[in-house]
Amino acid sequence: MIGRRFSDLKPSDLAKLPALTYDHSLIGEEIIYLHLFNKKKMHWYLAEYGSIGKKFFGFFENKSDGLSSGQCSIEEILYWAKKGEVWEPMVDEDWKPMIAKEIPILTEYVKMMICQPDIT
Repeated sequence: MIGRRFSDLKPSDLAKLPALTYDHSLIGEEIIYLHLFNKKKMHWYLAEYGSIGKKFFGFFENKSDGLSSGQCSIEEILYWAKKGEVWEPMVDEDWKPMIAKEIPILTEYVKMMICQPDIT
């Protein structure tokens, strides 16, 4: 069975995610509602969505940059599909909402982010 492409999601599908907030002081406590992946082993773990700016908050993994967190736009995700089929972001239809720090790939990243020294 072929999975659903991210590009096939409707605005009503994205509207089911919690609204984008700007308070992410409890990094790792976000609930990841949507997981995307592609054949190039890139992953998007998305927790929130802002329909006005069409931006997500979540965690992102690719082999060249490793893990990161923050905001990304729909356009940034859709960009990858333009590179060809193996780059196409797909929806993980079996994904169950999970707290970010409980996702194995994110556990160490979250610990590192929490323990960062405050340089302000």
